[in-house]
Amino acid sequence: MKKPKPLTKATIERIVGACKEPCGVREEIRCSPHTCRHYYAQKQLRNGCDMYTVSRLLGYKTITVTRRYLQSITDEDIVELGTKTSPLMNMKVK
Repeated sequence: MKKPKPLTKATIERIVGACKEPCGVREEIRCSPHTCRHYYAQKQLRNGCDMYTVSRLLGYKTITVTRRYLQSITDEDIVELGTKTSPLMNMKVK
């Protein structure tokens, strides 16, 4: 039995790139581990996860680097998220 080789950065990039077509990612979209990481962070934020938690999930100790992931989120997205996750907007009035 052959001893398995450790994963290298190039191998991981090749694996992610090979998944592009089967996953239906458009040709003009760059598909790399880093873009997957950005997508994950943005989806977490759009789904209402707070920035501190996303930072920790990405392995950062502060939110400084994570702020970069917010650059593509529009003001409209932020208002919608704030409304969706606001305790005031989601109060049950009897």
